[in-house]
Amino acid sequence: MKNGFTLMEVCVALAVLSAGVLVFGRFLDGFNRLQALERTKAKSVVAVSETIEELVRNPPWCRDSSFVRNEVNVVLNAVPGAKPLAWVEATSASMPEVKLRRLVRCKKIRQNP
Repeated sequence: MKNGFTLMEVCVALAVLSAGVLVFGRFLDGFNRLQALERTKAKSVVAVSETIEELVRNPPWCRDSSFVRNEVNVVLNAVPGAKPLAWVEATSASMPEVKLRRLVRCKKIRQNP
């Protein structure tokens, strides 16, 4: 009796090994794609929140408007009343599902008498 493996056993072992490597490679590829998507979403959230905080530090004029700043779409809606307030809605241009709203102070527009 000879020690060792037959050709058929080696072929089956190689087939099982290659199937395992293929499944692991697909899993790793999916993981890398998900990680890249999460990284992009995190960058979008940071950009949107930084834009809103910039508007808090430097209040905009109290008028309805929309503009784009730092790849963030900003919609400003003035709130009628005695206090100068406006709703700011900021949406990421690259990921529309990333959206934040905040009530901010704004600069009143002086009207000439």
